[in-house]
Amino acid sequence: MADDLIQEVADEERLLRLRAVALRLGGALVAVLVLAGVAGGIWGWQEHRLHVAQAQASGRYFEAIRLLGGVDGSPPATGETRQKATSILDELAQSAPQGVRGYAAMYLAELKTQDHDGQTALKLWQQVADDKGSDGSLRMMAQYRILNARMGTAPKDELRRGYQALVQAGGSWAPLAKEGLAVLALSGDVTPAERADARKLLLEIQTSPDSTDDLRRRAGMLLETLGDAG
Repeated sequence: MADDLIQEVADEERLLRLRAVALRLGGALVAVLVLAGVAGGIWGWQEHRLHVAQAQASGRYFEAIRLLGGVDGSPPATGETRQKATSILDELAQSAPQGVRGYAAMYLAELKTQDHDGQTALKLWQQVADDKGSDGSLRMMAQYRILNARMGTAPKDELRRGYQALVQAGGSWAPLAKEGLAVLALSGDVTPAERADARKLLLEIQTSPDSTDDLRRRAGMLLETLGDAG
């Protein structure tokens, strides 16, 4: 009987331990579910706030575009109106959510080029080019503008690598980058090899389905300077 009693006690202790573990697991499960619910609520609220912020930023962006005018045939804004629009774009370029931030920076850079402030424009283009959250096409546009702006001041090898990277990316930026490579090849003291490379690139631009009519026209003009038009 002693053995039976010992066994009963052992069984009871085991049941008590199992019950305690079950209670602890149950509490932990409840805690996990509560935390998951809280995290889900926070995530949903953050998404809501992001959408609201993007909508507000987009509204301010289009307000700046409207203030600048010149889009629907109206004369471009000047004076205080232009300054107000520039201030809005400057703020958005620094603090707007991803997406709007890049477009604001690109538009502001164009205004800076009109004001002959090339250094600020370069910084804005570089900001967009380095922003991994920006649209891919927008980043390539920024890289293209940087290369064009530095033509004649940056080392030719550095510019060549930049244009070649855009060519390799493909799409509509490839013909524009090839134009940059052709102009680069024809700058300074031109070797026969560089002349041949430029001619090859210009012919590729003329036959590329991604080239615009203006781009093909410019390629034809450059070919004329080489005596290769037609």
